[in-house]
Amino acid sequence: MGYIGHRLKEASPEWLEWPLPSAQIASVSHTSTAGRSVNLSFKDLGHGKTGIALPSQREGHLRFEKLQPDQQLSDGRWHLKGEAPKAHHLEGVLKASRPGTYSVEACFKITSSFEGAFRFEVGSSHTNLELNQDAVNGLSINQPLGIVRIERPGDHPWKLTAQSASVETEGIVLMHVILRTAPEGEPISQLADGSIILHARDVCIHGTKLQYEPLPHKNTVGYWVNESDQPSWFFQCLRPGRYAVVILQGCGKGHGGSLVHLSIDQTMLPFLVEETGHFQHFVPRIVGEVRLPRPDLYELRLIPIKKAGGAVMDVRQIRLIPLAEKP
Repeated sequence: MGYIGHRLKEASPEWLEWPLPSAQIASVSHTSTAGRSVNLSFKDLGHGKTGIALPSQREGHLRFEKLQPDQQLSDGRWHLKGEAPKAHHLEGVLKASRPGTYSVEACFKITSSFEGAFRFEVGSSHTNLELNQDAVNGLSINQPLGIVRIERPGDHPWKLTAQSASVETEGIVLMHVILRTAPEGEPISQLADGSIILHARDVCIHGTKLQYEPLPHKNTVGYWVNESDQPSWFFQCLRPGRYAVVILQGCGKGHGGSLVHLSIDQTMLPFLVEETGHFQHFVPRIVGEVRLPRPDLYELRLIPIKKAGGAVMDVRQIRLIPLAEKP
């Protein structure tokens, strides 16, 4: 999906020379052995090579995101390059395949100190970030800006601007914008009775057609026509232990039988989608049990392995129900 991995050791130098031009890189991030992830700055070294500024604690993994301008990737991301009428202004048109919520990340170069704001607009949605940034000698920096919502499929004009009242903005060059799929609703926490409920409205979509359908008679994750699309839910577990997994799913007549893997932590639960007569006729099904070994933030993801009909299924809810420990 446009990523390249590279393992680092603690003895790695302060800078890494990478054989890929900086103009082909969307972002570089480092995940430490403890699981902490940070964005890294990078710069063009010439001769088709890029220099990466490594963190002080270097052991872990680098992830290079290869720039694929002005297209939606199969996992739902967008790399927006657009046009630049000015160095501190980018604009273009996003051709959305579905409604959805996205986190916004701007990549820019800066050669003089900047105090002002970044503003990203797409359709009727926008986000602003106040920024105080020192000059960093032309390094490319990836900066999260916030969350935007695309309400419908179709063409949506977008614009990124760097605005400053105190200094000239010629020291900033905006490079591109990354939209990453984000949860559609609210953070999910464990309830007082120990259960964890993953509602369709809180899904995070990884794909181009799958979407949350909010109409009252639907209230479901639907339009699951692409086998590559995947929904996931991020949730906070406070009580480690065993949990039964119950999925509330619907599937139209003649479309049942798709093979899906439910992934959570180190567990993979395979199950076949049950035909229920209609995509919005939801039936609860126990698909197995999982062990959550520690209090932590987890991700539950549904991964289609084989689509049997025109669509995989609709999902209204997934519940994790605590089980008594086995003697």
